[in-house]
Amino acid sequence: MSANPSERKRFTGYLWAGLAVMTCPCHLPILAIALAGTTFGAFLWDHEGIAAFGLSGLFLLSVLQAWRAFRKGS
Repeated sequence: MSANPSERKRFTGYLWAGLAVMTCPCHLPILAIALAGTTFGAFLWDHEGIAAFGLSGLFLLSVLQAWRAFRKGS
């Protein structure tokens, strides 16, 4: 059974919105603390500017995609 296209768009929108919440640049300190002791956590601590720039780009992309999915889905 396949879901209708509007349900699929809505689900996709929720996935994009979840990614936007996780990559929000204001969560960078929390993310760095949560990932302390890992390679990615060490990268975040050593390269905060690069990480903030990359997360900001991913955040903007995911917000835009979530907005487009919800706009087209309804």
